[in-house]
Amino acid sequence: MASTTTSQSPWSSHGIRAAESSSDPESDSDSSTTEEHAPAVVKSPTKLCYNIEDLPADLQGSVREAFRDPPRLTLQYCRFRDDVYAFQMTELVPRSIRIGSPESNFPNPKCSCAQQGGNPCKHLLWLLDQVVNQSLGEEHSGSTLTMTPAGYPQEVGDPYTSITDLHLDLLADGLHCDLVRPRSDDDDADAPNPCRVQEARELLASVAAVPPEEYRPDIFDHPTPGTNLIKRRDLECTVFRMLLDNNDFFHYFLSLARSSDPARDPFRKLEQRVQCVLRHLDHHSASQTESSSSSSSSARPSSSAAGRPCDVPWAARRILAVVSRIKSKIMWRDAPLAPWERTSAARALVRILASAVDRNRDSYPATGPLAERNLYARLVGDARGGDFVVGVLLLLPDAAAPFLHELEVIAEAIGVHGAPAAYAEKLERLLASLKKPASGVSGGDGIGASKRQGPHGGQGSHDRGSKRVK
Repeated sequence: MASTTTSQSPWSSHGIRAAESSSDPESDSDSSTTEEHAPAVVKSPTKLCYNIEDLPADLQGSVREAFRDPPRLTLQYCRFRDDVYAFQMTELVPRSIRIGSPESNFPNPKCSCAQQGGNPCKHLLWLLDQVVNQSLGEEHSGSTLTMTPAGYPQEVGDPYTSITDLHLDLLADGLHCDLVRPRSDDDDADAPNPCRVQEARELLASVAAVPPEEYRPDIFDHPTPGTNLIKRRDLECTVFRMLLDNNDFFHYFLSLARSSDPARDPFRKLEQRVQCVLRHLDHHSASQTESSSSSSSSARPSSSAAGRPCDVPWAARRILAVVSRIKSKIMWRDAPLAPWERTSAARALVRILASAVDRNRDSYPATGPLAERNLYARLVGDARGGDFVVGVLLLLPDAAAPFLHELEVIAEAIGVHGAPAAYAEKLERLLASLKKPASGVSGGDGIGASKRQGPHGGQGSHDRGSKRVK
């Protein structure tokens, strides 16, 4: 991949890793520890834990060094071409990494730094760690991963497959980098990246102390990059255009935001990913329905950036992974969630549940098993049971209380659609707990108390629980 021409600015050293780049403070004091006494489990810049005891000694040292002093990188963009996922990043000089399919020219991830010795370089270790952090499925959340000599955990397969399943555009959004798409006659070449527009709005709204949805609708309702970066007599619009134009400036601005700001709120970002997944599902269903009605031949499955078809099973898998990530961020922490974090997590979960309940309709194709074409049926109405979202909300009764009305509306809709009795029972138990006066059990550091809440002790079965999905 050709190097980008973006000039290096004073902010280029702050990159994505600025928010979570360095290891824990204790790791610096342990740097003098001899390698033979070093722990087998190391923590990466994204706070994932890797077991490296089975790696060769020299590779163990490389991994520890890469995580102890991670490279200062900024992702410029990513793209898919010729069956290869490519990522362009900037350190002090441009680096590019190619992650290809087994049949491509890059069956093994390769970095342009051409490090000798065969071991993955620090650039590759950094990027693969970011990919794992974004694409990790629900079954591996909170667990220690085993690193392979290729620099990727064996539990989650190869990186090409992980990116294909996640979709490159979702990965690009999570990593705050642009996606370069193949040009076509239908494309608007000047259209700004909608994810970057949203994040720029959140950043500027935080500075102005205004809710993002209400901030400068004249700029953000119909955003345009403008012919010039400088918008005379409008500093906010000028800064907005700079945030779109310069990756280094954007990442610098993002690194200075507070963790409670909308642009850095992890639960808000996860809920936004779900909404993006649902847009993919809608686009897939609409495009395939149109194709099948206009041609007697079988329609080609719609996908995003050469990813898996954006059908109901794919959407459900990605949404379940998000819910699992939220649960992991609640349960597996060194310190209890702050009150604003608990509220943000509960808000995201309620919105995700509402979106799923609103999807009690067929998506393309309109034939086959119900759980293959109806997202609500797959996530909530599946006869196999489960506790989609409700099980996590039971961990946050105090934070979910402000959303009681929204949950009652959702419960009423579920009563109409139908759900398994076990799910309806858990939902009723959640609603009952939210109506009770606040107590010491659910406040403060309520994670421990949440763990003591068993899966039973609810209100018994209810009429709505026996209904089948319509």
